Amino acid sequence: MVDPYGVVAISPRVVTMKKREDAVESAKRICNFMDMAVRTAATEGAPVKLVVLPEMAIQGMPEDFKAGNREAHAAFATTVPGPETDVLAAKARELNTYIAAELLFVTDEDFPGHLFNVAFIINPEGEVIYKRAKSTSDAYEGGALGTTNPHDIYDEWVAKKGNGNVLDAIFPVAKTEIGNIGYIICHEGAYPETSRGLAMNGAEIIIRATLIDPQVAQGMWELQNRAHAMFNQCYVISPNLGPQCYDDGTMFDLFGGRSMIVNSKGQVVARQEGLLPGDSFVSYVIDIEALRRARAQNGVMNWFKDLRTEQYAAIYEQPIYEKHQYVEELPQEGWLAREDVRRRGNIDKLIERGIITPPSA
Repeated sequence: MVDPYGVVAISPRVVTMKKREDAVESAKRICNFMDMAVRTAATEGAPVKLVVLPEMAIQGMPEDFKAGNREAHAAFATTVPGPETDVLAAKARELNTYIAAELLFVTDEDFPGHLFNVAFIINPEGEVIYKRAKSTSDAYEGGALGTTNPHDIYDEWVAKKGNGNVLDAIFPVAKTEIGNIGYIICHEGAYPETSRGLAMNGAEIIIRATLIDPQVAQGMWELQNRAHAMFNQCYVISPNLGPQCYDDGTMFDLFGGRSMIVNSKGQVVARQEGLLPGDSFVSYVIDIEALRRARAQNGVMNWFKDLRTEQYAAIYEQPIYEKHQYVEELPQEGWLAREDVRRRGNIDKLIERGIITPPSA
């Protein structure tokens, strides 16, 4: 039996690290605010059992980081577990809660030389119990940051991380005493497949963290989050970033805030309205047992029982963005331009297949 409990989604100010140690200081600052957020959220009467942070909360928005610059890679590379997660682990033990977050430039001993964008979950005992590498990204991430997508080393990744099981390798889910939790990183949430992959691997709570403007202001962030929740009959916890801060006190906003929590009907049950000048949060009391009852009922809005998977598989029989682009070499400088050519070619491929009808001009 899982009693109802509080969830906190934090929208922190962003301080871009100039050296790796800056990320540790950001983690400490966020943890100081976390104390107040958790105490405040607990006034609803239920203990807070899950705190979530958005992508780039700890390291900030990278500036002038070039793929292929091995000195920069070595200077910024981190590990999970590592110094940043140690700070969060201490806070998880202190608050007796799970903490979910993300780090860029994460090394992996199974894939020397590669860096990954990794989401992780720390349990109340301070242990990292979950890691998931970002599996869908735009050209910016691989081409400019030098992070590798598992799809780009696909066969070896599935063999080593999932023991041959694609769902466990690409869409792992943490099975915990407070529910089954998966984490979507930023741009992944623009696609329905990522959340469906997590849901089909058992996720009851999906963390969908961070999206940039103009998508947020145009309503895409909310629409995507609500759709992920409704189509997959799960809770979606969506923290977004606050304003970016500089040493001279100035700040600007690229993300627009609007952190939210969505229930399994696709209803926004907690929302932060727009940008605030400092750290902020949203919270809500969720009921996993009620979700499980709804999923087990033979009702119209229990979607999973109706999935006719054989006919859906045909949608993806022909590859579009093909795998294995980093098998032979690591990401390097100049690959952003190469990605532009590659994705333009994918559009041409879609036109040739009749999926896209080109405009007359």
